[in-house]
Amino acid sequence: MARKPYRLGLLLLAAATPVLAQIAISANDGKQRTADAKGEPLTADSIAVLNLAAPVRVLALLHAPASMIGPPAAVALARDSSFAIVTAAQELDASGTLAPADIVTVIDLSNPSQPTVAQTLHAGKGASGVAINPAGTLALVACAGEDSVAVFSISHRRLSAIGTVSLAPKSKPLDVAFSADHRSAYVVAQGAVALVRLTVDGQKVAVAESIAVGLQPYSMALDKQVAYVTNLGGRGPAAAAGPVTGTIAIVDLRAGRMVDQIDVGVTPEHVALSPSGRYLEATLINGSNASTSSPTHHDHGTMVIFRTRGMKLEPVTQIETGAWCQGATWSDDEKRVLLQCAARKQIEVYGFDGKTLTANIGATLQFDARPGAIATARSR
Repeated sequence: MARKPYRLGLLLLAAATPVLAQIAISANDGKQRTADAKGEPLTADSIAVLNLAAPVRVLALLHAPASMIGPPAAVALARDSSFAIVTAAQELDASGTLAPADIVTVIDLSNPSQPTVAQTLHAGKGASGVAINPAGTLALVACAGEDSVAVFSISHRRLSAIGTVSLAPKSKPLDVAFSADHRSAYVVAQGAVALVRLTVDGQKVAVAESIAVGLQPYSMALDKQVAYVTNLGGRGPAAAAGPVTGTIAIVDLRAGRMVDQIDVGVTPEHVALSPSGRYLEATLINGSNASTSSPTHHDHGTMVIFRTRGMKLEPVTQIETGAWCQGATWSDDEKRVLLQCAARKQIEVYGFDGKTLTANIGATLQFDARPGAIATARSR
Protein backbone atom coordinates (compact mmCIF):
# COMPACT_ATOMS: atom_id res chain seq x y z
CA MET A 1 0.00 0.00 0.00
CA ALA A 2 1.20 3.51 -0.79
CA ARG A 3 2.61 5.51 2.07
CA LYS A 4 3.03 9.25 2.19
CA PRO A 5 6.73 10.16 2.55
CA TYR A 6 8.09 12.76 4.93
CA ARG A 7 10.45 15.05 3.05
CA LEU A 8 13.83 15.26 4.73
CA GLY A 9 14.28 18.75 3.35
CA LEU A 10 11.69 19.95 5.86
CA LEU A 11 13.19 18.30 8.91
CA LEU A 12 14.80 21.21 10.69
CA LEU A 13 11.96 23.32 12.06
CA ALA A 14 12.17 26.79 13.51
CA ALA A 15 13.75 27.20 16.91
CA ALA A 16 10.46 28.64 18.14
CA THR A 17 8.89 25.18 18.33
CA PRO A 18 6.53 25.17 21.36
CA VAL A 19 7.09 23.09 24.47
CA LEU A 20 6.35 19.46 23.65
CA ALA A 21 4.10 17.05 25.45
CA GLN A 22 6.20 14.08 24.39
CA ILE A 23 9.13 13.35 22.15
CA ALA A 24 10.63 10.11 20.88
CA ILE A 25 14.09 9.37 19.54
CA SER A 26 14.58 7.07 16.56
CA ALA A 27 18.06 5.71 15.74
CA ASN A 28 18.36 5.04 12.01
CA ASP A 29 20.98 2.76 10.43
CA GLY A 30 22.26 3.64 6.96
CA LYS A 31 24.63 0.66 6.73
CA GLN A 32 22.14 -2.20 6.46
CA ARG A 33 20.78 -3.61 3.20
CA THR A 34 17.83 -5.86 2.50
CA ALA A 35 18.36 -9.50 1.54
CA ASP A 36 17.48 -8.72 -2.10
CA ALA A 37 19.47 -5.49 -2.47
CA LYS A 38 23.11 -6.27 -1.74
CA GLY A 39 24.22 -3.37 -3.93
CA GLU A 40 21.89 -0.80 -2.41
CA PRO A 41 23.69 2.53 -1.80
CA LEU A 42 24.58 3.21 1.81
CA THR A 43 23.57 6.37 3.61
CA ALA A 44 24.61 8.13 6.80
CA ASP A 45 23.31 6.94 10.16
CA SER A 46 20.95 9.41 11.78
CA ILE A 47 19.06 10.26 14.96
CA ALA A 48 15.53 11.61 14.49
CA VAL A 49 13.68 13.64 17.11
CA LEU A 50 9.93 13.04 16.83
CA ASN A 51 6.99 14.94 18.29
CA LEU A 52 4.36 12.35 19.25
CA ALA A 53 1.51 14.82 19.62
CA ALA A 54 -0.94 14.47 16.74
CA PRO A 55 -0.01 14.90 14.00
CA VAL A 56 3.20 12.96 14.60
CA ARG A 57 6.08 14.79 12.95
CA VAL A 58 9.86 14.96 12.72
CA LEU A 59 11.38 17.90 14.58
CA ALA A 60 15.01 17.38 13.63
CA LEU A 61 17.48 14.96 12.11
CA LEU A 62 21.04 14.67 13.39
CA HIS A 63 23.79 12.58 11.81
CA ALA A 64 25.34 10.32 14.46
CA PRO A 65 26.30 6.61 14.76
CA ALA A 66 23.39 4.16 15.03
CA SER A 67 22.82 0.46 14.47
CA MET A 68 19.79 -1.79 13.96
CA ILE A 69 21.79 -4.93 14.78
CA GLY A 70 20.54 -6.27 18.09
CA PRO A 71 17.24 -5.56 19.86
CA PRO A 72 15.59 -2.15 19.26
CA ALA A 73 16.68 -0.95 22.70
CA ALA A 74 19.74 1.00 21.57
CA VAL A 75 18.14 4.31 22.64
CA ALA A 76 17.38 5.58 26.15
CA LEU A 77 15.88 8.94 27.15
CA ALA A 78 16.21 10.71 30.47
CA ARG A 79 12.94 11.01 32.41
CA ASP A 80 12.77 14.72 31.61
CA SER A 81 13.68 14.10 27.93
CA SER A 82 16.60 16.52 28.25
CA PHE A 83 19.10 14.09 26.76
CA ALA A 84 19.30 10.70 25.11
CA ILE A 85 21.90 7.95 24.90
CA VAL A 86 22.29 6.05 21.62
CA THR A 87 24.54 3.01 21.09
CA ALA A 88 25.97 1.58 17.87
CA ALA A 89 26.88 -2.12 17.75
CA GLN A 90 28.28 -1.91 14.22
CA GLU A 91 30.27 0.46 12.06
CA LEU A 92 31.97 0.41 8.67
CA ASP A 93 35.72 -0.25 8.82
CA ALA A 94 38.31 1.30 6.51
CA SER A 95 37.45 -1.22 3.79
CA GLY A 96 33.76 -0.49 3.98
CA THR A 97 32.96 -3.78 5.73
CA LEU A 98 30.58 -4.01 8.67
CA ALA A 99 32.50 -4.52 11.91
CA PRO A 100 31.61 -4.67 15.63
CA ALA A 101 31.47 -1.25 17.30
CA ASP A 102 31.40 0.08 20.85
CA ILE A 103 30.08 3.59 20.29
CA VAL A 104 27.96 5.45 22.84
CA THR A 105 26.62 8.88 21.86
CA VAL A 106 24.98 11.39 24.19
CA ILE A 107 22.46 13.68 22.47
CA ASP A 108 21.60 17.01 24.12
CA LEU A 109 17.86 17.63 23.75
CA SER A 110 17.55 20.84 25.75
CA ASN A 111 16.20 22.28 22.49
CA PRO A 112 14.65 19.25 20.78
CA SER A 113 14.34 21.11 17.47
CA GLN A 114 18.11 21.62 17.47
CA PRO A 115 19.69 18.51 19.05
CA THR A 116 23.45 18.32 19.38
CA VAL A 117 26.01 15.61 20.02
CA ALA A 118 27.24 16.30 23.55
CA GLN A 119 29.61 13.34 23.91
CA THR A 120 30.98 10.35 22.08
CA LEU A 121 32.23 7.55 24.34
CA HIS A 122 33.07 3.87 24.09
CA ALA A 123 31.69 0.85 25.92
CA GLY A 124 32.41 -2.74 24.87
CA LYS A 125 32.20 -4.33 21.43
CA GLY A 126 28.66 -4.94 20.29
CA ALA A 127 27.26 -2.10 22.43
CA SER A 128 23.52 -2.67 22.21
CA GLY A 129 20.72 -2.24 24.77
CA VAL A 130 21.03 0.86 26.96
CA ALA A 131 19.15 2.02 30.06
CA ILE A 132 19.10 5.04 32.37
CA ASN A 133 18.08 4.58 36.01
CA PRO A 134 14.96 6.40 37.31
CA ALA A 135 17.08 8.95 39.18
CA GLY A 136 19.03 9.82 36.03
CA THR A 137 22.38 9.19 37.73
CA LEU A 138 23.47 5.88 36.18
CA ALA A 139 23.48 4.29 32.72
CA LEU A 140 24.13 0.70 31.69
CA VAL A 141 25.06 -0.62 28.24
CA ALA A 142 24.87 -4.31 27.27
CA CYS A 143 28.00 -5.26 25.35
CA ALA A 144 27.28 -8.48 23.46
CA GLY A 145 30.77 -8.88 22.03
CA GLU A 146 32.52 -8.74 25.40
CA ASP A 147 30.04 -10.56 27.69
CA SER A 148 29.83 -7.50 29.89
CA VAL A 149 27.71 -4.54 30.94
CA ALA A 150 29.37 -1.11 30.83
CA VAL A 151 28.55 1.23 33.72
CA PHE A 152 28.46 5.04 33.41
CA SER A 153 27.67 7.73 35.97
CA ILE A 154 25.57 10.69 34.81
CA SER A 155 25.92 14.31 35.89
CA HIS A 156 24.64 17.43 34.12
CA ARG A 157 23.72 15.42 31.00
CA ARG A 158 27.22 14.00 30.71
CA LEU A 159 28.45 10.43 31.13
CA SER A 160 31.61 9.21 32.88
CA ALA A 161 32.80 5.62 32.58
CA ILE A 162 32.91 3.80 35.92
CA GLY A 163 33.76 0.28 34.86
CA THR A 164 32.24 -2.95 33.61
CA VAL A 165 30.35 -5.88 35.07
CA SER A 166 31.58 -9.17 33.64
CA LEU A 167 29.08 -11.92 32.92
CA ALA A 168 29.83 -15.59 32.30
CA PRO A 169 31.72 -16.38 29.07
CA LYS A 170 29.51 -16.55 25.98
CA SER A 171 26.60 -14.90 27.81
CA LYS A 172 26.04 -12.46 24.92
CA PRO A 173 24.12 -9.70 26.76
CA LEU A 174 21.79 -7.89 24.37
CA ASP A 175 19.37 -5.81 26.40
CA VAL A 176 19.28 -4.17 29.83
CA ALA A 177 16.73 -2.32 31.97
CA PHE A 178 16.49 -0.93 35.51
CA SER A 179 13.85 -1.99 37.99
CA ALA A 180 11.36 0.68 39.11
CA ASP A 181 13.09 1.06 42.48
CA HIS A 182 16.51 1.28 40.73
CA ARG A 183 17.97 -1.28 43.18
CA SER A 184 18.24 -3.91 40.46
CA ALA A 185 18.82 -4.12 36.74
CA TYR A 186 18.02 -7.00 34.41
CA VAL A 187 20.06 -8.19 31.43
CA VAL A 188 18.85 -10.36 28.56
CA ALA A 189 21.75 -12.80 28.14
CA GLN A 190 21.05 -14.68 24.94
CA GLY A 191 24.03 -17.01 25.16
CA ALA A 192 23.22 -17.93 28.76
CA VAL A 193 19.52 -18.46 27.88
CA ALA A 194 18.68 -16.33 30.90
CA LEU A 195 17.53 -13.06 32.36
CA VAL A 196 20.38 -11.99 34.65
CA ARG A 197 19.64 -9.81 37.68
CA LEU A 198 22.20 -7.23 38.74
CA THR A 199 22.21 -5.52 42.12
CA VAL A 200 22.62 -1.74 42.08
CA ASP A 201 23.93 0.07 45.15
CA GLY A 202 24.78 3.64 44.26
CA GLN A 203 27.45 3.25 41.59
CA LYS A 204 28.21 -0.37 42.53
CA VAL A 205 26.71 -2.90 40.13
CA ALA A 206 27.17 -6.65 40.57
CA VAL A 207 25.77 -9.94 39.27
CA ALA A 208 23.16 -11.50 41.58
CA GLU A 209 21.26 -14.36 39.92
CA SER A 210 20.10 -15.86 36.63
CA ILE A 211 16.51 -16.68 35.69
CA ALA A 212 15.91 -19.29 32.99
CA VAL A 213 13.71 -18.19 30.07
CA GLY A 214 12.96 -19.55 26.58
CA LEU A 215 15.49 -20.20 23.82
CA GLN A 216 17.38 -17.30 22.22
CA PRO A 217 16.07 -14.53 24.47
CA TYR A 218 16.36 -11.24 22.65
CA SER A 219 14.57 -8.20 24.06
CA MET A 220 12.39 -7.27 27.02
CA ALA A 221 9.93 -4.88 28.60
CA LEU A 222 10.02 -4.38 32.35
CA ASP A 223 7.06 -3.55 34.59
CA LYS A 224 7.20 -3.12 38.36
CA GLN A 225 7.15 -6.83 39.20
CA VAL A 226 7.05 -8.47 35.77
CA ALA A 227 9.49 -8.87 32.88
CA TYR A 228 8.31 -9.77 29.39
CA VAL A 229 11.14 -11.40 27.43
CA THR A 230 10.98 -12.28 23.74
CA ASN A 231 12.46 -15.65 22.77
CA LEU A 232 13.38 -16.05 19.10
CA GLY A 233 13.88 -19.81 19.59
CA GLY A 234 10.60 -20.23 21.41
CA ARG A 235 10.07 -23.22 23.66
CA GLY A 236 12.67 -25.41 21.99
CA PRO A 237 13.87 -26.89 18.69
CA ALA A 238 11.18 -26.98 16.01
CA ALA A 239 9.49 -30.34 15.61
CA ALA A 240 9.76 -30.03 11.82
CA ALA A 241 11.68 -27.96 9.31
CA GLY A 242 10.45 -24.42 8.93
CA PRO A 243 10.13 -21.17 10.87
CA VAL A 244 10.28 -21.38 14.65
CA THR A 245 7.37 -19.99 16.64
CA GLY A 246 8.79 -17.44 19.04
CA THR A 247 7.44 -16.80 22.51
CA ILE A 248 7.11 -14.14 25.17
CA ALA A 249 8.27 -15.34 28.57
CA ILE A 250 6.50 -13.86 31.60
CA VAL A 251 8.92 -13.55 34.51
CA ASP A 252 7.84 -12.92 38.11
CA LEU A 253 10.67 -10.67 39.29
CA ARG A 254 9.73 -10.98 42.94
CA ALA A 255 9.84 -14.79 42.83
CA GLY A 256 12.79 -14.83 40.44
CA ARG A 257 11.32 -17.32 37.98
CA MET A 258 9.50 -17.63 34.66
CA VAL A 259 5.82 -18.32 35.37
CA ASP A 260 4.47 -18.58 31.82
CA GLN A 261 5.47 -18.57 28.17
CA ILE A 262 3.09 -17.80 25.31
CA ASP A 263 3.49 -18.52 21.60
CA VAL A 264 3.32 -15.33 19.51
CA GLY A 265 4.78 -15.98 16.04
CA VAL A 266 7.95 -15.92 13.98
CA THR A 267 10.75 -13.64 15.24
CA PRO A 268 9.33 -11.54 18.08
CA GLU A 269 11.73 -8.64 17.59
CA HIS A 270 10.47 -6.29 20.27
CA VAL A 271 7.99 -5.73 23.08
CA ALA A 272 6.87 -2.31 24.33
CA LEU A 273 4.73 -1.57 27.38
CA SER A 274 2.22 1.28 27.20
CA PRO A 275 2.81 4.13 29.70
CA SER A 276 0.12 2.85 32.07
CA GLY A 277 1.38 -0.72 31.83
CA ARG A 278 -2.07 -1.91 30.74
CA TYR A 279 -0.98 -2.95 27.24
CA LEU A 280 2.00 -4.72 25.71
CA GLU A 281 2.91 -4.33 22.04
CA ALA A 282 4.80 -7.13 20.26
CA THR A 283 6.59 -6.70 16.92
CA LEU A 284 6.78 -9.88 14.80
CA ILE A 285 9.05 -9.87 11.74
CA ASN A 286 7.20 -12.89 10.33
CA GLY A 287 9.80 -13.71 7.67
CA SER A 288 9.51 -10.26 6.11
CA ASN A 289 13.30 -9.76 6.29
CA ALA A 290 13.99 -12.88 4.19
CA SER A 291 14.75 -12.86 0.47
CA THR A 292 11.68 -12.96 -1.75
CA SER A 293 13.03 -16.26 -3.14
CA SER A 294 12.97 -17.85 0.33
CA PRO A 295 10.05 -20.18 1.19
CA THR A 296 9.85 -18.40 4.56
CA HIS A 297 9.35 -14.94 3.02
CA HIS A 298 6.29 -12.83 3.79
CA ASP A 299 5.70 -9.35 2.46
CA HIS A 300 4.55 -8.05 5.85
CA GLY A 301 5.14 -8.28 9.55
CA THR A 302 2.60 -8.32 12.36
CA MET A 303 1.92 -6.14 15.39
CA VAL A 304 0.03 -7.67 18.31
CA ILE A 305 -1.40 -5.83 21.31
CA PHE A 306 -1.94 -7.69 24.59
CA ARG A 307 -3.78 -6.64 27.74
CA THR A 308 -1.68 -7.23 30.85
CA ARG A 309 -3.50 -9.05 33.66
CA GLY A 310 -1.10 -9.65 36.53
CA MET A 311 1.13 -12.48 35.31
CA LYS A 312 -1.06 -13.09 32.24
CA LEU A 313 -1.27 -11.62 28.75
CA GLU A 314 -4.63 -11.48 26.94
CA PRO A 315 -4.64 -10.82 23.16
CA VAL A 316 -6.56 -7.64 22.26
CA THR A 317 -5.91 -7.08 18.56
CA GLN A 318 -3.35 -7.47 15.79
CA ILE A 319 -2.64 -5.96 12.40
CA GLU A 320 -0.43 -6.57 9.37
CA THR A 321 2.45 -4.10 9.15
CA GLY A 322 5.28 -3.17 6.85
CA ALA A 323 8.30 -5.43 6.44
CA TRP A 324 11.38 -6.03 8.62
CA CYS A 325 9.89 -4.03 11.48
CA GLN A 326 11.93 -3.23 14.58
CA GLY A 327 11.06 -1.11 17.60
CA ALA A 328 7.76 0.40 18.68
CA THR A 329 6.74 3.07 21.16
CA TRP A 330 3.50 4.50 22.55
CA SER A 331 2.18 8.02 22.89
CA ASP A 332 1.48 9.11 26.47
CA ASP A 333 -2.28 8.91 25.95
CA GLU A 334 -1.93 5.37 24.50
CA LYS A 335 -3.88 6.40 21.39
CA ARG A 336 -0.93 6.01 19.00
CA VAL A 337 1.75 3.41 18.41
CA LEU A 338 4.80 4.18 16.28
CA LEU A 339 6.44 1.21 14.54
CA GLN A 340 9.82 1.22 12.81
CA CYS A 341 9.76 -0.74 9.54
CA ALA A 342 13.24 -1.04 8.10
CA ALA A 343 12.54 -2.52 4.65
CA ARG A 344 11.09 0.76 3.33
CA LYS A 345 12.95 2.98 5.80
CA GLN A 346 9.74 4.16 7.42
CA ILE A 347 8.06 4.70 10.75
CA GLU A 348 4.42 3.68 10.56
CA VAL A 349 1.80 5.29 12.79
CA TYR A 350 -1.17 3.35 14.18
CA GLY A 351 -4.22 4.55 16.08
CA PHE A 352 -5.37 2.47 19.04
CA ASP A 353 -8.75 2.81 20.78
CA GLY A 354 -8.31 0.08 23.38
CA LYS A 355 -9.81 -2.55 21.08
CA THR A 356 -8.43 -2.18 17.56
CA LEU A 357 -5.41 -0.86 15.66
CA THR A 358 -5.84 1.38 12.62
CA ALA A 359 -3.03 2.28 10.23
CA ASN A 360 -2.69 6.04 9.68
CA ILE A 361 -1.10 5.86 6.23
CA GLY A 362 -0.90 9.62 5.81
CA ALA A 363 1.19 9.97 8.97
CA THR A 364 3.96 7.59 7.82
CA LEU A 365 7.44 9.08 8.24
CA GLN A 366 10.09 8.43 5.57
CA PHE A 367 13.86 8.38 6.17
CA ASP A 368 17.08 7.85 4.23
CA ALA A 369 18.34 5.27 6.76
CA ARG A 370 16.63 2.26 8.34
CA PRO A 371 14.90 2.94 11.68
CA GLY A 372 16.21 0.34 14.13
CA ALA A 373 15.72 1.53 17.73
CA ILE A 374 13.22 3.89 19.31
CA ALA A 375 12.30 5.16 22.77
CA THR A 376 10.48 7.82 24.77
CA ALA A 377 11.19 8.89 28.33
CA ARG A 378 8.53 6.40 29.44
CA SER A 379 9.72 3.41 27.41
CA ARG A 380 11.65 2.04 30.39
